Amino acid sequence: MKKLIISALCLASAGFVYSQDAGQAPEALSQEACEIEEQDVDAMMDEYISSKGWVEGPNEKNGKRFFVAKGSGVIQAPRDSQHYIGSRVNAYNKAMLEAKKAMVEYLGVEIATETTRDYAEGSAVNPTPTEGQEVAGKLKQFLYAKLNKVLASEGIDPVKDPAAAKKALGAQLSSESYKKMISTMAQAKVLGLQACCTFEGSPSSGKGQIGVVAIWSDKLQQMAASITTGQQLPSVGAKTPISAQVSTDPKVLMSTFGVQQKIDENGNLVLVGFGQAGGVSESTMSIKAAAGKARQNAMAAIREFAGEQVAVATDTLSAETSEEFESGAEQYSNESYMKERAKAVADKMNISGMAPLRNVKVKHPLNGKTVCVVALTWSPKEAAKARDLKNAMAQPLVPGSGSPAAKPKAVQPVSNGPHYGAGQAADDDAF
Repeated sequence: MKKLIISALCLASAGFVYSQDAGQAPEALSQEACEIEEQDVDAMMDEYISSKGWVEGPNEKNGKRFFVAKGSGVIQAPRDSQHYIGSRVNAYNKAMLEAKKAMVEYLGVEIATETTRDYAEGSAVNPTPTEGQEVAGKLKQFLYAKLNKVLASEGIDPVKDPAAAKKALGAQLSSESYKKMISTMAQAKVLGLQACCTFEGSPSSGKGQIGVVAIWSDKLQQMAASITTGQQLPSVGAKTPISAQVSTDPKVLMSTFGVQQKIDENGNLVLVGFGQAGGVSESTMSIKAAAGKARQNAMAAIREFAGEQVAVATDTLSAETSEEFESGAEQYSNESYMKERAKAVADKMNISGMAPLRNVKVKHPLNGKTVCVVALTWSPKEAAKARDLKNAMAQPLVPGSGSPAAKPKAVQPVSNGPHYGAGQAADDDAF
């Protein structure tokens, strides 16, 4: 099968794949590059989910529950456009919103339906309208059914000679109309939903897509809640340093979006938020600004992980009309439509302790445009350190002493607890 120039990131479970150690949950992830064949991202996502032994929706392994959702978004910008990089980011956000939609609809959805069918024949289909209404109605029918082509073959122009057209068409013998409206609404708060695996596919023809397989679990939700409450979480089985778990390959990072939860070498749970952006041009100033936008996108990913209010609504109308005329001509028209709206809102929140981990620039292989990728880390322990540092910096200094002035009440010292991990804070900032 023909291979495409496609970047893909599979964030495989580091301890939850069935063939691996039991008891590990899917929120502990490692990165692996995946070879992607020419297929759409939905097929890629289905293949990935199946390879893990998961199903869309609720799953359970070793007594631990988790929820799997997927979504995809179209990259709308032309491939050679300077805006293509930003459109990729938009496609990821649309894909993640679709995954959130799947989750909130599973939690509960309001469904309303209405179905009608009308059939008439004989005089019931030929009420006595005014002449103007009748001619206008027949002309509309001609246009919808494209009967003007049939009439034209007989030398009749329905616009110039509606009377002749009406005569050629003949009386309406019967009509049937059918309509079914389906309306659905769902809303819920979603927190702790992370991007487990992200795919980017750009076929040789047509528009590309970004697909995301997302996961929620109780442990992920606890981590999301800790962003708000500041509550420390218990340590789990130690892994390698976070810097070793996050790829340094720019091509891998280029296809990394959203938030991943990981476990450091001390057993601490750590979030890694990834953000991307492209410049309005390839100038030095524009690329510098793009790096700033990528950092904001990474921060936004962490904020959204902490919780969003998600609301979705969909209206689908299936409607058709069929009419039979005395001349033997038939008219068919279809007035079906579908409207969908999804909205996720994350209110303003103060988050302390986000630290830089990766800041790279890479040329996209399809158009050579620069992609800026930023990765930030956050953990409850680092958030506590940041708050302690902020409090220390807010204390007034005694002139010439370089130390805080004495206060009537004792001041809690800056925490001297364990670091983020051996070499983590300093080493991560150096990348």
